[in-house]
Amino acid sequence: MNEFLNVATAPWDADLVAAGRRGGVVDVLSVHRGQRLASFETLWDGSGWRGTVVAGDVPVIVAGAWERHGVCGYDLSGERLWQDRSRTAVNVVTAVADGRVVVSYARRATRVLDAATGEEIRSLRGIERLVPLSPDLSLGVGGGWYRLMDRSLDPLGSRIATGLNLVWFAATDGEHLAIWELGGPVRVLDSDRRERARLAVDQLQIIVHDPVTGTWVGLRRADDGRSWLFRFSDDGEILDERRVGFVRDATSMRGGRNLVTATDEGVQLLNCVDGSFRTLFTA
Repeated sequence: MNEFLNVATAPWDADLVAAGRRGGVVDVLSVHRGQRLASFETLWDGSGWRGTVVAGDVPVIVAGAWERHGVCGYDLSGERLWQDRSRTAVNVVTAVADGRVVVSYARRATRVLDAATGEEIRSLRGIERLVPLSPDLSLGVGGGWYRLMDRSLDPLGSRIATGLNLVWFAATDGEHLAIWELGGPVRVLDSDRRERARLAVDQLQIIVHDPVTGTWVGLRRADDGRSWLFRFSDDGEILDERRVGFVRDATSMRGGRNLVTATDEGVQLLNCVDGSFRTLFTA
């Protein structure tokens, strides 16, 4: 069985999902049409998710590899549009607004590329990971710090010190910021970046702010491997929690209104408002 291992999309998009399977196969799925638009092999090596879909008039799938092959862009026919072998050890590939993709490396500076051509737009020195919060706002993460960045990926304000581990997930409601450092708690910060609340969560898989209910929604993995969907307030009060099965990977869509998950049943769409879900595609 060649099941889905990973899923990715731009968090503000409402249609396209890239789903990775063993052997570097990536499926491009349309939520609106309820169908698979494309399926093809990429240079992604299957060891950690290093791919995404950049939506637009001509969608582009961007996939990276840890060894040798660098990073590559494909159209929906599977044709290779470009390949950059100049740097290896690709860590994370992240879609941002305006047809751009951010590629983070283990040993080199993070780069912003034009997803259609692979051309380097700019370098983000000191940034080890970029977490998009909205089309106009991102979180640039460095070792022991983070800073907000605008749509052009220029810094907004100074660096904010954190713990020893990287901020891995983050979300905002426009005023508060919820962040999770690897191995640490979820922390809710106010507009002055002072801690308002914290929740002990060991294995967080994603966090979003649901604009419909005005609450935070997270997905965490329990010790038995099952995942739990939980909702909490700005003050850290758990409002709801429910088990959702074995989730391998998760991404967000429609500005936090939906989660897309890779499970044993296939790719599923989860409604953050009521916790309901439906299977979109099976492998």
